Amino acid sequence: MRGFVSLLRLDLVLQTRSFLYPATAVSTLMICLFIMLLPDRPASPELVAFLVFMDPATIGLSFVGAMVLVEKSQGTLLALDLTPTLPQAYVSAKAISLTLLTFVSSLVVVLVATAGAFDLIRQLVALSLCSVVAVLMGLVCVARARGMNHLVVRLLGVTTLLYLPLLPHFGVVGGASGMALGLIPSYAMLTVLRASVDPATVSLVGQGLAVAYLVVWAAALWRWTMREFEGSIVTEGR
Repeated sequence: MRGFVSLLRLDLVLQTRSFLYPATAVSTLMICLFIMLLPDRPASPELVAFLVFMDPATIGLSFVGAMVLVEKSQGTLLALDLTPTLPQAYVSAKAISLTLLTFVSSLVVVLVATAGAFDLIRQLVALSLCSVVAVLMGLVCVARARGMNHLVVRLLGVTTLLYLPLLPHFGVVGGASGMALGLIPSYAMLTVLRASVDPATVSLVGQGLAVAYLVVWAAALWRWTMREFEGSIVTEGR
């Protein structure tokens, strides 16, 4: 437990030194300004879900990779390998610290977009699932990255894939194509986020399936990350 607390404190310090909080504040402000300039308010649940989805997708997926690369360059991970710190503690600290940041920024966006008309509990559950899945994806992406350029290429590919479900989310495509794109986990993220804004837009069965799907993805990514921790993250490649 003490090791986990130390890692969590280290993450918060690293995020502060990396100016992550000012950058997040600026991006949140820009999204809020965009919402305030919309001619139709309150914004539709689909649009709010997308705007909120951008936070976990950016913070969890991208920032965690940059943090790991910084720790590699500073020798922090090699030092951790010489201590009794468990891989679970390292990954959990990353997931929790970035999820807390996602809570703050995303709740501000939802508050502005809906004028407070949203389900707080559903929103926190949805944000937790989205952030954890995104952070674990980011850790898998950075595990074997040889540097920032290599990481950026990987993140571009993963991000492009994650944004494809926006097509069925906004009703651009349907049928078999929509069902196929619905298998990408970001569609389940958008579904739970939309349900937290307006539960009537998603059936209870749909909400349950989306939550279960994200839990399965989180469990699979957790196992994958644990394998990569010793083989790639700490040792910088097999």
